[in-house]
Amino acid sequence: MNLKEALELSIEAEKNAMERYTNLAKEVEDPETRLMLEQIAREEAGHLKKLKERLKAVTLLD
Repeated sequence: MNLKEALELSIEAEKNAMERYTNLAKEVEDPETRLMLEQIAREEAGHLKKLKERLKAVTLLD
């Protein structure tokens, strides 16, 4: 696996995690748990953005 492939795999994992936490937040009844899950989803979105930026940089170097 090369760097580009690793980044693509990581991007997919972050997308899945973000969706999972977002969906869980919609399902829970406890407001505190919902807020925590929404925060985690936002963190995953931040990770996703960084990974996409790195992938773009790597792709430009090819």
